[in-house]
Order: sequence, then structure tokens, then C-alpha cells
Amino acid sequence: MKRSVLLLLLPVILSACSHAVVFNETKTFDNATWRRFDILWFNVPVKKGDVLDFDLNLTHLSGFQYDKLWVDITFYTPDGTTRSRDYDFNLKDKAGNRKGEKSGDRWHVDLPVRKDLSFNKTGICKVRIENKYSKMETPGIVELGLTVSKSER
Repeated sequence: MKRSVLLLLLPVILSACSHAVVFNETKTFDNATWRRFDILWFNVPVKKGDVLDFDLNLTHLSGFQYDKLWVDITFYTPDGTTRSRDYDFNLKDKAGNRKGEKSGDRWHVDLPVRKDLSFNKTGICKVRIENKYSKMETPGIVELGLTVSKSER
């Protein structure tokens, strides 16, 4: 009897522990090159009372020449608040090994941007991502995406 009750409750317990994804969109770059002034925009629908986590999803080639991803990310919330910050995400660990999962000649890495961002108005949260590398083109970046999930708090 105890075992059958546990089996019935297991899906409820597991679903309570998982991050529910509410938004996921990816931008793909022609010739695996992100141009300096190709600013990315994501329109994330949010509801009053939402508390959300934002993560970048980067796919880059093995020959990507940089150890970091340099971007500026700006959030424009439905209530008119603007939050902006420069980020320099490490793409290698302290030993110099690439972070993420390798598949063929590509690496995929998830980069946490913002945790527990709360919203006090329903609408669209616009997320602007700007390439901060100094050159006009950044070769080796295949895709950049944004995943938004409900916070665990």
C-alpha cells in the first residue's frame, strides 16, 4: 500500500522540483558569425506576480577563439523599468577546458543571466542582447537563445 501511494505521489513531487519553462527562443547566425551591431530582441510574455529565471543558450564552434562571451543585456519590463548590465560569461573552466556539451564540432552551454526577476505588471518583457566584442564580426557563434523558467523560490 505504501509503495502504491509513493508511486502515485512521485510525479507530483518531481514536477514541483523542476523548472517550468515559460519561454524559449533561439536566433541562428548566418555563416556562424554574429555581427557586432546585430542586436537580438526577445519578447517574453509575463504575468503580474511572476518570478522568473533567465538563461542564455549559446552554441559555438570548437574553433571559437574567445574564452568568454561578452554581451550587454537589457530588460525592459511591462511597468516601464529598465535593467541593463554588461556580462562576460566564462566559456572555459579554471583548467582551460570548454564548458558545456560537445556535439561534433559544436559546443552548447547554458549561461545563467538573472535569477528571481519579479514582475508587478502583466505584459511583454523585452530583452535586448548586444554583442560587445570589439570587432565587426564574431565568427564561431552558431546560435544564441533565451530560456525563461519559473523560479524555484
